[in-house]
Amino acid sequence: MHKDYFRILSEGLSGELASLPPAEVLRHFENYRHNFLLDRSLAICYLNRFLSAFNGEHADLARVPLEYLLDKCLQLSPFDIVNMRGAAIAAMPEAAIKAEILDKTNFEPETFKMILGMDLGREAEDASEFLRKLIAVYPTYTQAAGLLLQADAYLGRAPDWVSVFKCPRRLQDDFHGMLFRHDAAMNRTGEAARLWDQLPEPAKREVNLNFAAEMRRAMGDAADAIDCYERSLALDPSQSAARFRLGELRSPSEKDATLPAKRSTAICLYSYNKSNVLRETLESLAASNIGRASVTVLLNGCTDDSSAMAEQTRALFPNNPYEIITLPVNIGAPAARNWLIDRPESRAADYVAFLDDDVEVPRDWLEWFLTVAERDPAVGVVGCKVVFPGEPAMLQFLYRYVGVATPDLLKLSLPAPDRQFDNGTYDFIRETRSVMGCLHLFRAAALRDVPTFDIRFSPSQVDDMDHDLCLCLAGWKAMYCGLVSCVHKQSSGVGMRSDHGDIARVGNVIGNDIKLYYKHLPHFAQLAGLDNLSLLPWTQSNEKGQA
Repeated sequence: MHKDYFRILSEGLSGELASLPPAEVLRHFENYRHNFLLDRSLAICYLNRFLSAFNGEHADLARVPLEYLLDKCLQLSPFDIVNMRGAAIAAMPEAAIKAEILDKTNFEPETFKMILGMDLGREAEDASEFLRKLIAVYPTYTQAAGLLLQADAYLGRAPDWVSVFKCPRRLQDDFHGMLFRHDAAMNRTGEAARLWDQLPEPAKREVNLNFAAEMRRAMGDAADAIDCYERSLALDPSQSAARFRLGELRSPSEKDATLPAKRSTAICLYSYNKSNVLRETLESLAASNIGRASVTVLLNGCTDDSSAMAEQTRALFPNNPYEIITLPVNIGAPAARNWLIDRPESRAADYVAFLDDDVEVPRDWLEWFLTVAERDPAVGVVGCKVVFPGEPAMLQFLYRYVGVATPDLLKLSLPAPDRQFDNGTYDFIRETRSVMGCLHLFRAAALRDVPTFDIRFSPSQVDDMDHDLCLCLAGWKAMYCGLVSCVHKQSSGVGMRSDHGDIARVGNVIGNDIKLYYKHLPHFAQLAGLDNLSLLPWTQSNEKGQA
């Protein structure tokens, strides 16, 4: 296990990148940028690593990706340019002029530095209050306005302070672009469209075009959405998420709504002391098209009124076999899954679906999952787009792949772009390596190949991810269906929407992370091949010289 594991854990992606040699940093970056669209925090994180790692003998190796990242950072977050000093922007006269303006309007640098050091995940409201006061006193405080826009995004709030801020003329196009992306990301299409029409053509680069595409799609103009993505990909062909999305817009996928009635599916849930939220999950499930599927609810040592509630909920499924299993103790998630898989009803079914006890599913989730699975007999598991509760919905989990698999470190990729609202960008179907376990469907034949979830990962976390990797190693495909959106009310991982972690839970995640490493240590060479680069709708020859 890597000697800097706990540093990597505390520092996140920046610590992970710091642990890698230059060649691996390049591959890590290639993998990420060809799967998710770059967001502000990730672009800056990669940029900082390239600036610190690639010099001297590695300078030529890093030149193209550095130029690429600098350009992306200037598009995504132009008011952060003051933090990109030195040789990186010395040859960019326009950027140097803007950095000078940002410096000159930094009226209270110590106060701003203090606010900049706040954790917006936990302290966005406080940061917003401080920044509003600064702008009220200093109406041209440009860096404060940029950070306040970030805080508003964390809070899902419209920027009602814009009339107070007096943006310096040289930076107005940049600020209007930031406002456009803010409104488009939160599906405020009317205001976003107004701002888009005001942007000059040079500002309509690929980052803004991607937001404009989904804005036009939400307004019912599919043709313009397609045009925006085509223009974006002409500027940067490496944006695979945009390419997947463009393919979906050009040729929309069709589901077979008859499949839930034609195929046998065993739907399984397990729960521990969440009576109220389990009721909501079962009500959501009953409102969806599950055809003739059986429904089994395993109560995992519950001491609340879950048993009585589950019995009352039986009436919601008059046309489906419905069973309640009551266990005297909580055996944990992996063992509960194994218990449910080993039931005769599950073994006899074509498919087995698992739902967490705290999800809200759309009516057509099973229609889509079965459609995706039936298209290819090699598909072993199908999952979906997962969002946090609340409006506007924020992405919680999309898909994962193996990010690092070296003899001393195993890390899966980030599950989704950082704090991005669900504006439709990831509404497509694609192969991946792991999907989220709160709502997923297994082919019964795949479960015969990999029949158990590893109880070493009890009571929860990592077991679903490990099982997906085992399926992929056994030759099965994992499919992401972003046309299904599931609301997951309680994240079981370390990072929740509010960022309020449970220390004991974090400790369990750390333990399971280490177990995952040692379990898969004998076949790291195969794991290294489970990145996503071989699954993408582009080739190096299509990149036209891009990094």
